[in-house]
Amino acid sequence: MLFGKSMFYLLLYGLAESERASLRSLEDIFNSRRFKLLFNLDADQTTRYNSISDRLATMNLGFIEQAYRMIYGLFREHFTPKEAEGYSITRVDSTMVAETANKLESGMTTGIKKDGKKQIKYTVSLDGILPSSVEVFTKQAELNEDKTIPMAILKLADTHKDNVFVFDRGVQNRRAYVDLHQKELRFVTRIRTNSRYKVIEALPLPIKLNVGNLTIITDEWVYLYGSKNKRIDVPFRLITTRDEQGKVLLFVTNMKERPDGGLVPAEDIIMIYKQRWDIEVFFRFIKQELNFSHFLSTNMNGIKIILYMTLILAMLIHIYKKYNNVGYKTAKRRVKMELEELLTIIIVKACGGDPDIVFR
Repeated sequence: MLFGKSMFYLLLYGLAESERASLRSLEDIFNSRRFKLLFNLDADQTTRYNSISDRLATMNLGFIEQAYRMIYGLFREHFTPKEAEGYSITRVDSTMVAETANKLESGMTTGIKKDGKKQIKYTVSLDGILPSSVEVFTKQAELNEDKTIPMAILKLADTHKDNVFVFDRGVQNRRAYVDLHQKELRFVTRIRTNSRYKVIEALPLPIKLNVGNLTIITDEWVYLYGSKNKRIDVPFRLITTRDEQGKVLLFVTNMKERPDGGLVPAEDIIMIYKQRWDIEVFFRFIKQELNFSHFLSTNMNGIKIILYMTLILAMLIHIYKKYNNVGYKTAKRRVKMELEELLTIIIVKACGGDPDIVFR
């Protein structure tokens, strides 16, 4: 019988150990003496890949969710830096994972081409270096970022009241901006250059107009227009910039005044948005380094368990990366190496030896 603790160890170790984890590789890992020795499991216990699959489908998801929240809570205070001029930033974005349609219980299709695949959307909120929450979407209507990203943000309304939420221009529904504003949630995003708006007030430009490769052209308080060319009667701040190639970029926010009454600098808004790139790096990391580009389970319960275990492993590697000042790949490689060294120490001690002699 694969108990919750044994499955937790197996998934965490298997995702860290394997270049491309699979049910059969997890079977081999669980049945190895080294795995059982490392985690102090019964040496006579064995399993099969189909038993692991069945366990993923029926295992209590709440157990893994609680482990995920506990690990996030342990590290949050120490590893959520105040970035971009002292603001605490939460980046929110989505990524997709595809699988052959007849293998998934549910999923969405994209594009005109029918390639026989379904996709599942994961919308992640990233606080500093840590994924603070995640939502899983499978319905076709949830393909639209106008639905999923605001939904994910609003679920954090009580716990992240002081944060600034950053998301990309995939969210174009102006009512979503209004909903966030009415919940007193600060946000920064971009809109398309052909977006219609009406200027209410021109705000003073900073002395320094250049922010990185961008030049600030205007800073204005505006009314935006939504669907059917209808004006949204809640004002927002629009900062117009131009890059070195002459491309115009429009930033929208509801951040205007600081607590002391002064104007939030336009350069702060731009720098906050630039922090959004961190979540793209995070997605690339978990897909390329933690096997998150394919499904270990095609059952929805199993998919969510693997998701949470991947995020737990990502948090642990993030912590190692930060403490040791190394990159993602180096951090993962060294975690594997240190697990091997720990196993060697356990074996030496079990045989009555002194590991200090081995490693001197």
